[in-house]
Amino acid sequence: MEEERLLKEKAKKNSIGDGSFYSLMDGMGLRYITPYALSIGVSNQIIGILDFFPALIGNIFRVALSKTYYKRSRKGMVLPFVFVQAFFWLPLLLVGFSYFFLGLGILPATLLLVLCYSIIVISGAIASPAWTSWMQDLVETNRGEYFGRRSRISGIVLISGMLTAGLILDHFKGGNIFLGFVILFGLACIGRYVSFSFLKKQYEPKATKDEKSYFSFLTFLKKMPSNNFGRFVIFTSLVSFAVAIASPFFSVYMIKNLHFSYFAFTIVSLSSLLSPILFIPFIGKISDRIGTVRIMKISGYLISLVPILWVFSIFLMKSSPFILVGYLFTVEFFSGFVWAAYNLSTSNFIYDAVTKQKIILCVSYFGLINSLGSFLGGLLGGQLSVLSSFSIFGLSGILLVFFISFVLRIIPAIFVGPKLKEVREVEISKEGMKIRIKAKINSFLKSISFYNPESRKILPEF
Repeated sequence: MEEERLLKEKAKKNSIGDGSFYSLMDGMGLRYITPYALSIGVSNQIIGILDFFPALIGNIFRVALSKTYYKRSRKGMVLPFVFVQAFFWLPLLLVGFSYFFLGLGILPATLLLVLCYSIIVISGAIASPAWTSWMQDLVETNRGEYFGRRSRISGIVLISGMLTAGLILDHFKGGNIFLGFVILFGLACIGRYVSFSFLKKQYEPKATKDEKSYFSFLTFLKKMPSNNFGRFVIFTSLVSFAVAIASPFFSVYMIKNLHFSYFAFTIVSLSSLLSPILFIPFIGKISDRIGTVRIMKISGYLISLVPILWVFSIFLMKSSPFILVGYLFTVEFFSGFVWAAYNLSTSNFIYDAVTKQKIILCVSYFGLINSLGSFLGGLLGGQLSVLSSFSIFGLSGILLVFFISFVLRIIPAIFVGPKLKEVREVEISKEGMKIRIKAKINSFLKSISFYNPESRKILPEF
């Protein structure tokens, strides 16, 4: 028993190493696929597809392979696909080389870019359910705190990678931009191979497998509206649809519409990664205390504000570039905070709500439905972004896409979020939490000289 505990503790440290070097691939590779595609001349419609089509295909594959997850070890399912994911950064670079130096046409270059990037994303998607089950067995208590710490360390690496990548691209912008991407994607490839080495050393507890726990995707769909996990999938899928309408086009808007340099683009993008590093350990501890569902509901509302804040950037178009970059930096800082809360709460909800025997299936089905929502949202956003003749409140093109995304994000928060139920015990009740918060705020206010609790009530009764 003690030996098992020590092996798990060592595995959790290895997992932090894995996550850190995955973040190097993310920060220098995945986060720069849109600028790479734009440098080749890929259209807005393809950008919308590029962000979500590979994920959809990946999730279809993992549903098709759902029975295989029960027959092979989780480590055996993760390692081969991580290896493939690392390798395919090299063919992705070969596409750019053929376009810039060998005269490859824009159409075949676009198709090959989509193919290579799809293999990278699909490989990660297939490995994900087995990895999630693996981590569920390794981290059995205080998941919010552990994954918050892991995310914070990974976030530091991600920010460092993105900042370095932005400086590299700005140095090579112009005729030598492809050389910049060679450096970025080469380092992304190396990062994922190092991540692979950490996974290879990571201990895998004996899996709790029960083939009788298998249920089909059709069965899952039929029962979705009537159970708590099914409503959670509906909620997150609607959010994914609404978010995907706008999310591919923040980068396009900065590069094409605002004409940001790669460094300015990187600074704004980094902001959304800085706030999770500062706040996610706190979010993790609060989540363990008050429950994941409350965090999910609150962040669901706050996420809807992000695209409308981007729309307000039109009032700063004629101002100093420093003011515009500063404004969008602030917007993305807020975005990073609310997304950190949402992502941590949704992932922890899955760990809490699903048994070990069923988690691989549930993660696969959850991923497929969410990626379908994202894919449809990306298609819609891509079409709307090029409709210059259609406008609402004077907004057209990408700004119209942002506004529509804002409206649609509110719907699941209002109509589906309240139906979600917490599935584990939390340290204090809802009423107890309100009393504790009120007591702490009142204590703080009393310490301020101008506040007299007898003369006026600052806080309403809960």
